[in-house]
Amino acid sequence: MTAESALGLPPAIGVVLVNYRSREKLCRCLASLKEHGPAGLRYIVVDNSPEDESRLILAAHPEVKALVPGANLGFAGGCNLGMALALDQGVDFILLLNPDTLAEHDFITPLVAELKRDPRRAAAGPKILRPGPGEEVWYGGCRMNWWLGGPSQVRAAGHDGLAVAVPSLSGCAMLLTAQAVRRVGMMDERYFLYYEDSDYCQRLLRAGFTLIYLPAARLRHEVSSTVGFQSRDYVYFFSRNRVWFMRRWAGRRQLLVFMLYNTLVKLPGAVLIFGLLRRRPDLMRAYFSGFFEGMAGYPPDLTSTPSRSTR
Repeated sequence: MTAESALGLPPAIGVVLVNYRSREKLCRCLASLKEHGPAGLRYIVVDNSPEDESRLILAAHPEVKALVPGANLGFAGGCNLGMALALDQGVDFILLLNPDTLAEHDFITPLVAELKRDPRRAAAGPKILRPGPGEEVWYGGCRMNWWLGGPSQVRAAGHDGLAVAVPSLSGCAMLLTAQAVRRVGMMDERYFLYYEDSDYCQRLLRAGFTLIYLPAARLRHEVSSTVGFQSRDYVYFFSRNRVWFMRRWAGRRQLLVFMLYNTLVKLPGAVLIFGLLRRRPDLMRAYFSGFFEGMAGYPPDLTSTPSRSTR
């Protein structure tokens, strides 16, 4: 706990954004947070871009603390670097936020209030809407199907604005307590991209914490604007990391059903959809490559999970 929170002042909140060739979107995101977010946010940008974009970001937002690792650490590695700095700064909460999001109101303060209701609450997330004037939901909570691949996002409104416990949150916008991060450690950087947030949520749950979804808090998100929806990277990492996630967390019978489902349905489906219908053999190869590397890759042993300092 910081001195400010101990004195009854507003909590210290660090906002961690991982940038990869998305400077303009990131600057718009920061501007929206300044307009609608609570005062005193501490902004940390980790620039994974091959061309350093930090100078241009700082020119528009000089209050930002920019970290330039000199290599693409992936989403998980970038978040870990930013979270480690936020913890060193003594924050009470850490908001992981995608740079292609826009705040239309103060969604952060209600999330903080929900987390403060119960010390067992480790993380909270808002309703995430697609771009535009409508109310199309991209993240409206989460369901867990351990037989067919783990978490799936709810794409519909619900819960009447009340906070509900969920089995997973989206790393697109996830507010964490510093206490939980210090206890559980950092994200597994081997995922690099996709499922690192779901894996982290499972670790929080297994440590005895709960996760909260608050539909009354809202945020806009330009989905997959950085990697690109169903690009080769998207297909490869999603295919590989889903296998890693299931190998790590599913029960034996659940994993067996999942593997049968992939072998009999998903792999032939990749041939049909990517190879024949869309005529994208590169995506078909990416799916197969990810799947088989997921099977042959590192043993999903929690004791070997890498973690940056959380001192």
